[in-house]
Amino acid sequence: MNKRVLLIGNDINNATESYSWNDLINGLLEYAKIDRNINKIDKPFPMLYEEIYLNSRRVHNTPESRLKKYIASNTRKLRPNQLHESVLGLGIENILTTNYDLSFEKATGVDHGKITNRGFIKESSYNMFRYHDTGKHRIWHIHGSQTVPNTITLGYEHYSGYLQQMRNYVATGTKGIYKKRDFLPIAKRVKEGNLTYESWVDFFFTRDIYIFGLNLDFVEMHLWWLFTYRARVMVENRFPVSNRILYFYPKKYERASKHKLEMFNVNGVETYPEKLRGNSRMNYYNRIIGRIKDGI
Repeated sequence: MNKRVLLIGNDINNATESYSWNDLINGLLEYAKIDRNINKIDKPFPMLYEEIYLNSRRVHNTPESRLKKYIASNTRKLRPNQLHESVLGLGIENILTTNYDLSFEKATGVDHGKITNRGFIKESSYNMFRYHDTGKHRIWHIHGSQTVPNTITLGYEHYSGYLQQMRNYVATGTKGIYKKRDFLPIAKRVKEGNLTYESWVDFFFTRDIYIFGLNLDFVEMHLWWLFTYRARVMVENRFPVSNRILYFYPKKYERASKHKLEMFNVNGVETYPEKLRGNSRMNYYNRIIGRIKDGI
């Protein structure tokens, strides 16, 4: 198995697409029949989503499944760009993405209509084991996929449930949770050499992970929990961890991101600034992909 793994966020879509995350929120407000002038300031998106859903449910009795289907239908419009092809060209087998769309799958030329979940555990709500096998790559949609709208991770309730599933898998074990198999805590699996990589979570303790195109605000509670748990494992010598986690970010936002960069540092995540000239995301990400190719 290739020892490198990618974790890629939605911003690579913004390099060519005019449809933004803000457009998605405004469209969701309209679809849910909620006032588009709702206060969005200082509200983390998972909480804002709860406000949208709860208001729509109270006033219009809107099932949450309808809101997720709306989001899934809009992400189907997205098409791969040159960056998706360049990422695939790195030859890195495992690609984790927070994106719901199938741009990576489409870029491989595989008939995306035939793409199905190949995960060991057939999840219906969460995304710890879910991946799409394209032949040369495994695409792990860690925030859910448009193919199964119910897996799309949006609200605080969903994030909290997801974190609970992850903590069981990593820290305490999953006895009785899954029908097909019980997983021991990751400390025991690592010490016994019994990691089977059924979940993308395993990579965070064993493979070098390159992260870009992802803002990683603190609302991503499940990912920040992984960072802090891994850091505790290392400083407390619970089991050997020697992999690297590398985070690329635009240098122009360095001052505004100081608080976040400090937290990366204390959690053992390496940070690498890259120049973003004007708003040329295509050049910015091509340089990052080049650095990964060169083996930074």
